[in-house]
Amino acid sequence: MSEFDPALAFDLAAHGPALAVGVLLSLFAFVPLFLAVVPVLRRVSDASMTKGMVGVGASFVILFVGVVVVHLLAPGALVAFVAGELIGFFIGWIGLAIAVLAKTD
Repeated sequence: MSEFDPALAFDLAAHGPALAVGVLLSLFAFVPLFLAVVPVLRRVSDASMTKGMVGVGASFVILFVGVVVVHLLAPGALVAFVAGELIGFFIGWIGLAIAVLAKTD
């Protein structure tokens, strides 16, 4: 086994802001998906494949543009930013799952 390399350590002070921005951006990217699902849960409209795919596409574009911008402006923070995006997107999915499970008929 090799020794611990401090250069590979995650420094929260250095990477925390990128992580936080990634979480916030991914929660913002989850908004189009919520906008497609909430009217269906409220029974205001029927489910629409088009609206769902537009929501998925818009979320992907927001996430991808965020990755490109961070890669161009601060490439050293890219891994922390993408980790934040993943964490935030999972939080969004958990929130959506809770909303669907809490929906009573």
